[in-house]
Amino acid sequence: MLTRRELLGLALLGPWLGGCGGGDNPGPKSATQGGIELPVATTIADDDWPLSTPASQGIPASAMQTLLDEGAAHTFLYGVLVVRNGQLIGERYYNGGKSSDLRSVASVSKSVSSMLIGQTLAAGKIASTADTLGKLLPNELATTPNAYAAGITLQQLLDMCGGQQWDEATRQLDATGAPDMTAFALGLPSDGKGAGKVWNYTTASSHLLSPILRNANGVDALALATSKLFQPLGIGRAAWSRDASGMVHGSFGLQLRTRDLMKLAWMALQGGQWKGSTVVPAAWLTDSFTPHVKGLGDSGALKKIGYSNLWWSGTIEGLGVNLAWGYGGQFALLVPQLNMAIATASELNLPYNTADVNETAILNLIGRFLRAAQA
Repeated sequence: MLTRRELLGLALLGPWLGGCGGGDNPGPKSATQGGIELPVATTIADDDWPLSTPASQGIPASAMQTLLDEGAAHTFLYGVLVVRNGQLIGERYYNGGKSSDLRSVASVSKSVSSMLIGQTLAAGKIASTADTLGKLLPNELATTPNAYAAGITLQQLLDMCGGQQWDEATRQLDATGAPDMTAFALGLPSDGKGAGKVWNYTTASSHLLSPILRNANGVDALALATSKLFQPLGIGRAAWSRDASGMVHGSFGLQLRTRDLMKLAWMALQGGQWKGSTVVPAAWLTDSFTPHVKGLGDSGALKKIGYSNLWWSGTIEGLGVNLAWGYGGQFALLVPQLNMAIATASELNLPYNTADVNETAILNLIGRFLRAAQA
């Protein structure tokens, strides 16, 4: 079993199988109803989530109850939501968390940036994922015309195969604290192997989707996400951090309510559809859920990990899953075979080793639930 830190560190050792390029007031009192914990003040109209019991959607009530009860044992967990067949069948908040909380989803932001790229490609505002950064970021590269990054393709960026020198475990704060993260990422040298050779999880380079989106669309990533993702899904509250230059962080910093994270998850699970309208192109999501990079090991209950277009994939209890994965255990996990999505919120202001343990604990919690759900 690999911790997330070990998984990221192993990327430096060589190519993987498959290669590259393919402070609030207390919340309202709650009432338990059929395994779902509902704030008394919440109505369906508030959040567009029809409420149902687990049993009515083919999930044993005992499985749901165990999931929600076991979640209470984790002091780092703030919320767990389960949707099946478009029905909210499980929801509980812990350790002071509430449904109204706007929380950072950490690297789930990467998967959201990926969906925005898919929309931008479909609109013809970017010609191809084969376009290089030299073509997509000409002004940003003007001060460093011989930068190694200029030859990296958009697809290599999306698959974490850009071939830049980077160690996520030791250098992440260098990137996230950079006053101009775009210049920082473009200035990273070659790893000596070259683009497309080695998978290496790199928060710095994946940030570059933000200036790419701005250049292609004429608005920044938050404005684009608001008009193209959040408004169509009825998401009314969101925030996204920026560096000192004013650029939205393309690889982290998005804040959403967990119920709204679930909307993104459910839309993705339905092939980009929401209430009969296409939000994200189905072909883009299909490609994102088909790993271009394979053989990334296991993490707790998550086995056979793969990666594509800033989305993770794997199996849990024999079920294929796709997931947006944020530091510390911010998960939007899709289970196509069960027509189910699971979203979690947890503490993220933690050192790597602690965050690793928490992520594994949440994946194992989900694993036990999915095993019971199939019983």
